[in-house]
Amino acid sequence: MKKRRACVATAMLLAVLAAGATSAAAQQAGADEQMGSGVRIVAQRLTDGRIEVALQQRSTDDQWGERLLPARRFIPAEVRVGRWLAGSPLTISRPATETSAAEIEMRIVAQRLTDGRTEVALQQHSTDDQWGERLLPARRFIPAEVRVGRWLASSPVNEPEPLPTATEADPPPTATDADPSPTATDADPPPTTSTTTPPQEVGADDPKALMTPTGVPVVVLGRAGSGYLVRTPCGSTAEIAGGTPIEPVQVVLDPGHGGVWESGAVGPNGLAEHDLNLTLSRAILGELTARGISAATTRTGDYGMWLSVRAAFADALEADALISIHHNAPTPRLGDTPGAEVFIQSLPDGTPRASSARLGGLLYEEITKALATFEGISWGRLRRAGVLRVLLPDGGDAYGTIRRPVTPAALVEFGYISNRSEAELFATDEYISVASKAAADAIDAYLNTDRPGTGFVNTPRVFDPARAPIRCVEVALE
Repeated sequence: MKKRRACVATAMLLAVLAAGATSAAAQQAGADEQMGSGVRIVAQRLTDGRIEVALQQRSTDDQWGERLLPARRFIPAEVRVGRWLAGSPLTISRPATETSAAEIEMRIVAQRLTDGRTEVALQQHSTDDQWGERLLPARRFIPAEVRVGRWLASSPVNEPEPLPTATEADPPPTATDADPSPTATDADPPPTTSTTTPPQEVGADDPKALMTPTGVPVVVLGRAGSGYLVRTPCGSTAEIAGGTPIEPVQVVLDPGHGGVWESGAVGPNGLAEHDLNLTLSRAILGELTARGISAATTRTGDYGMWLSVRAAFADALEADALISIHHNAPTPRLGDTPGAEVFIQSLPDGTPRASSARLGGLLYEEITKALATFEGISWGRLRRAGVLRVLLPDGGDAYGTIRRPVTPAALVEFGYISNRSEAELFATDEYISVASKAAADAIDAYLNTDRPGTGFVNTPRVFDPARAPIRCVEVALE
């Protein structure tokens, strides 16, 4: 196999309120259809343990207005896990159009999670007197422990990622509050080093990667005494005495999200995306192994991992394909057809990368065909779902998992975990079995046939990720 260079660093996106791991482009398309001006949820913890919630609306001069306080706005200190509570409706003004009114009714809803965090969302009141799907901001989790009286802000419900400012709602952020680094998909924080022995270069007989004694896959950077210098999941360097060598593979699977700060989206049934992604990745790994296709995975447990480290792992193992596994949110309109999406790579000249496109087309073809066999599911689906690219306004792929690897890569959103009908399906063993076999069929076809795949969307989406503080908790390697 052709040897490929390792990638430079990318960032994992997270702010004071942990980002839901969603497809940013899907949030933009789905929520924008329902709202026209920026609205966000703000919350503070009170001395008695309750949480007070409110809304803020962004003005035309890009400032956040006063807090709008619903009459019913307090989340009790003790409430049943998984029970969604609704605040009183609030009337939000927006510019009127030929097809939309100048005022809409919104309400804040919230649920307590098993780990003590509180998840917040918005619902819009429809013309037929019904409350619509929950609109899940990318940044929507209130930590279990937070300073009393500190107002925290979600990201706007009609914007795909947190803005460069505003991780606190009161007072407005100063220049020292905003993260001065490049966009969160472009730069990791400088990696730290915990080595005490001058490292030596990796020799021809040294492994490119190791499975550490605690079961964490790591890239080998060099020798350190009798052990190895490795890249940790959070982008630092560390010495380890040894581990099980990971040989070059044909396929690297990347279970999206992971860890306390990057749990991803959470379904109405409490199913967490980071857990579902990991479960499905393990099943796909088993399917590939049974077919004689060598494969490895970037993440083996519930811990955080920089996007740059995921990409570098695939490149170090000289893989023929990197597949990042995700489940989408928030839910767009519902229909009878699966709404899976696959994001693919671009070339420097702005055209699709042929190998990535073929990989994406096969994944989309096999996954949507397999999911369509499930009966009675109301699927979330955007109008232009399929195989597509998401670009920055000035060109180039927006998603670090797609942009950084030299390895041909595709990011798959299997469906909408935020949609109750799909979330209940995703929690079943049958779904894991069907979806894993479909993904393995696609990978097998990519490696062993010339099939082109289907579902290609020619027009890219345009999305500009925002800056945000970055957090990643290191995991024990030995």
